[in-house]
Amino acid sequence: MKTNKILLGVLLLAAVVQSCNLDKDPADYIDYGAAYRNMQDAKKWDNGIYSTLRGKFGGGYIMPQEAQADMLNAHAAFNNLYAEFHSWTILPESNVIQEIYHSYYAALIDANVVLTRLPELQVNEAEKPLRDHYLGNAYFARAFYHFNLALRWGTPYAAATADKDLGVALALDPLSLEKPTRATNAQTYKLILDDLQKAEQLLSDVPAKVGNSEISADAVRALRTRVYLYMDDMDNAFREARQLIDKAVYPLIAPYVAQLDAHNRIDPREDAFAQMWFYDNGAEQIWQPYVAKENEIPTTTPLYGADLSTTTYWDEANQPDRMGDYNKPPYVPTQTVMNTLFADGKDHRALSLFEFVKTTVNDMNVSTQLYVISKFKGNPNYATLTSTHWGGYVPNGNQAPKPFRIAEQYLIAAEAAYRLNNTDDALKYLNELRASRGLSATDLTGEKLYEEIKNERARELAFEGFRLWDLRRWKQGVGKRPYQAADGYYQVPASFYAGGFSVDIKPDNHMFVWPFPLNETLINRGIRQNPGWE
Repeated sequence: MKTNKILLGVLLLAAVVQSCNLDKDPADYIDYGAAYRNMQDAKKWDNGIYSTLRGKFGGGYIMPQEAQADMLNAHAAFNNLYAEFHSWTILPESNVIQEIYHSYYAALIDANVVLTRLPELQVNEAEKPLRDHYLGNAYFARAFYHFNLALRWGTPYAAATADKDLGVALALDPLSLEKPTRATNAQTYKLILDDLQKAEQLLSDVPAKVGNSEISADAVRALRTRVYLYMDDMDNAFREARQLIDKAVYPLIAPYVAQLDAHNRIDPREDAFAQMWFYDNGAEQIWQPYVAKENEIPTTTPLYGADLSTTTYWDEANQPDRMGDYNKPPYVPTQTVMNTLFADGKDHRALSLFEFVKTTVNDMNVSTQLYVISKFKGNPNYATLTSTHWGGYVPNGNQAPKPFRIAEQYLIAAEAAYRLNNTDDALKYLNELRASRGLSATDLTGEKLYEEIKNERARELAFEGFRLWDLRRWKQGVGKRPYQAADGYYQVPASFYAGGFSVDIKPDNHMFVWPFPLNETLINRGIRQNPGWE
């Protein structure tokens, strides 16, 4: 198990001299030969690969596109977090755009150092399997980063025009000072798939097991299945997803009737779905990066927003009618999410994904109740403060990322089967997933079946960073995001929402593909800006 993922940093100290020294290396020069000399160095670089990957599954890597999509409303106290995405007013000079873009390319440097330096090391027979694993991890990381760049900045893949459509700049050489130009989509996705093929071969002897903290060939296949889905290659997507399902290593959660506690909440100790999200303990995770409380912290997704100050204030005031769990998240689920997607009271995911709490904006005396997202609430074992609220601790969002779960493979298999006119398998995989989540089987056909497959994908992968890209490939726009309300139950006043975010976005809107950062296009003339952003 990777129990000590170390972010590798190289600090070069230059001596201060009175005269000019033309033989001295530049201040920002890294001598990779000196930093990568033996298998001990290789292990440190591999730890860095894992650590960097772990940081790419939450926060800014999923929140912007979720704020841009149709399942969230901005809370009035959201402090303009990702406001430009929520309002569809993104600009190339956006700091968020720049930071995400450059962080992927910075991560690619580390992967490419491994892929260029490690094959040059002399290793003995005993070290060869470990060397192969390090190489496989680096190939996986390079494919993952290029794919995520392509999702955000590349032209959506179309097989018929892939050799002409522009993808992204491909980073292959950590020592090159040349600014790469945009590759075609054919070149971009060929590299991604080639890297995944190499990774699968090199990692073929990594044991396949649930909740694996190591990257295995199964994790490689899970990523490749996702790539095929967004390439609209349904034949390969169906084949790859079915292989992972049929392998039967990662079983779906058994159908379960949820038992509620005295507060009408699910007991995480009893429910396997809650165990997976709140305690990082489950059988559906194909790869679950290692996380520890003190120094192995992932990037958190701040959608829960436990409001400790307001909660403490009313506890100390000892006013029972005002006491309770207060949350102040930047975004809350829309009425459509709560009253349409999760309208079936048998769907026990809702009991883990959402909590009904109190919230305020500026005045602690003015509150309302609404649903907040608890999916990324955090593992109680990683909390630093206890509480009589929120289940006994102050949630901080620290939990193990779950980038690849078998449920996603069922969704891909169902959608791909439908697109291949294989209704029987579409229903089979959809209904198996629904049964696991407490829902009854459906016998829908035609377009209604396709809509239900889409809805199931929205439910299962809610707020994990897929929604915008799914709307784009389904050619669906972003319309009204209705505020939470339920007849005869509760109504959230408009004053608890941030105003000015009403949108009516058509499926062909150019902002479904993000602009290249302004600072990149100014420096690299080989980066042709995406249409609509010139």
